[in-house]
Amino acid sequence: MTSKTRFEIIGPCLARQVREGVDESGKHFRYEGKKIYARVRDNRKLTWKSTETDNASDARKWLRKWKRDHWLIRNGIEPEGVVLQRGRVTVRELATEYETAGYPRKTKGRKLPRTIYNERRHLRPLLAYFGEHPAASVTNADCDRYHAWRKSGGYVVTYKLRGHERTKRTTGGDRAVDLELGVFGNVLRFAVRRDLLKSNPMRDRTTYTSAADVRHCREVAPTPEGLQAIIGWLRRRNEIAIADLVAFLAYSGLRIGEALPLRWGMVNLAEGLVNVIREKKGVTPWVAITPELEALLSAMQERATSPLLFASPFDPSKPRDAAAVRHRLTAACRKLKIGHVTPHGLRSFYVTQARESGLTDSEIAALLGDKSGPALIAHTYGDVRPDHLLAQARRIRLTVTGKAVEVDAKASHTALPVTG
Repeated sequence: MTSKTRFEIIGPCLARQVREGVDESGKHFRYEGKKIYARVRDNRKLTWKSTETDNASDARKWLRKWKRDHWLIRNGIEPEGVVLQRGRVTVRELATEYETAGYPRKTKGRKLPRTIYNERRHLRPLLAYFGEHPAASVTNADCDRYHAWRKSGGYVVTYKLRGHERTKRTTGGDRAVDLELGVFGNVLRFAVRRDLLKSNPMRDRTTYTSAADVRHCREVAPTPEGLQAIIGWLRRRNEIAIADLVAFLAYSGLRIGEALPLRWGMVNLAEGLVNVIREKKGVTPWVAITPELEALLSAMQERATSPLLFASPFDPSKPRDAAAVRHRLTAACRKLKIGHVTPHGLRSFYVTQARESGLTDSEIAALLGDKSGPALIAHTYGDVRPDHLLAQARRIRLTVTGKAVEVDAKASHTALPVTG
């Protein structure tokens, strides 16, 4: 059987789709489509568009409306249907478009998997509150109400525990709400780019967190004595794997997401390096093995039962859960009655020890694989402990015209010689 499909003109710019051919018995056949097609120009290209009708009069009306709508758009006037559609589109529909597009960036390039994971997590409470809300009518007052709803525990999470479904009310502080509304802004900005919204209604929204309120990782870093106390407490409780991970993070300066996937094949004790895959598009894909880290790795290697350095106790083929490590760190700090410590605080511990050992911020940034350079080290990670600062201050020698001046701490005034 052979056949050919073509458009048969029935009026100005209108046609039916017709299929003609010869069947297996050699007889000619002809099939006419039930829909009328219109010849229109779409995105500067001539094409056929279905009018979704078999009535020629209705098809001509459809064609006139198509031409008028495109004339309005070319002259900067939005057709009534487009305005109505934009006013009705919900936040959930825009979020679905954003997810389908792969969580695109504002500029060229792709987001990191961890960033996409965080945005997907932040969208859950947003959709629980704003889901069916028309996106075009969102206001800053709605953001304030969302902030109050999150702080009051309005978001309820459903999860399964030992085969039973349970619910839990969760609260979000100022920082969490700012992050969630930031993702909401990404969704609305993408909708404007796709012409689903005329403008971003949250473009001028306020934030609920000030820079002074943001807790830096140096504030959750242990002292050397505190680190040893945490490791000792965990080992006494026979939590050897958690203690090893805590020590490894402090001795290497790695993020916990960089350390957990490590395998023994990536450890090169002979060359004194651990090959790593950096997060956040980091540089320097290796960690130098210090004497303390070498002793730790040697002890871990003797006890290893999995290709992973930090395998899950439930499945040796998978890495340990990061949340469980954070819980045990918190429990250790509470029991020992010391300041709160986090895995990222252990990274700050490494930076502080490197600074006190005489390394520059540029060198530390390179060792951490941080592309931002010394500025971030000084602003976020950097710290100098009071005892080290005092020891450094005692090295200062005050000299005037080449002679040391002894300062009497008990005297109310100290006279220094004046040189001309």
